[in-house]
Amino acid sequence: MKCIIFSSGKIESYTWLEKIDFSNAFIICADGGIRHANRLGVDADVWMGDADSLDNIEIKAKKIIRFPAKKDNTDTDLAVMFALENGFTDISIIGGLGGRIDHEFSHFCLLKKILDNGGKGFLLDEKNVVTMENKSFEVLDAGKKYVSFFPFGGNIEKFSVKGLLYEADNILLDSGQVMASSNQFLKDKKPRVTFEKGCVLVIYSDD
Repeated sequence: MKCIIFSSGKIESYTWLEKIDFSNAFIICADGGIRHANRLGVDADVWMGDADSLDNIEIKAKKIIRFPAKKDNTDTDLAVMFALENGFTDISIIGGLGGRIDHEFSHFCLLKKILDNGGKGFLLDEKNVVTMENKSFEVLDAGKKYVSFFPFGGNIEKFSVKGLLYEADNILLDSGQVMASSNQFLKDKKPRVTFEKGCVLVIYSDD
């Protein structure tokens, strides 16, 4: 079963979200993320946070978990921890891209936390799907025009890409350079990425 976390970041348009079937997912709202669930008419299974982003928004959730404002973890981090502790391994975060850069980067770090705990995490917005991989993988058919690869936390050795417009063979994906951005898909190809070790941030994007 999937877990979807609504974070409190700004969402410009809800049109793309109205196409998602939330009925088969466990829904967690991290603090102000409840406003997105309310807007979509989605029933939250759990609301959790310190209530600093609510702005008098009504909390509609089966379970409410409150935390003090002074704490070491962000509300979205706590939501991810709750999901992992309850056995969810497919975790998507909505409302986690755009807005404050520090918040956005912290959500990239949460993708690694999910990965380190045996799960797969995704950050979703209207134009992007962001995930992370720590071993060789098949490139997703995410319905986007571009796919980009960035080393996360250090260089990636013997990085290879096959089946995309621009291929690479056993290169060093250097964390101080942009070497694998804005690649494009080819018709009837099943692209694959291989590498020895490390974490690769994968971003599927549209213009």
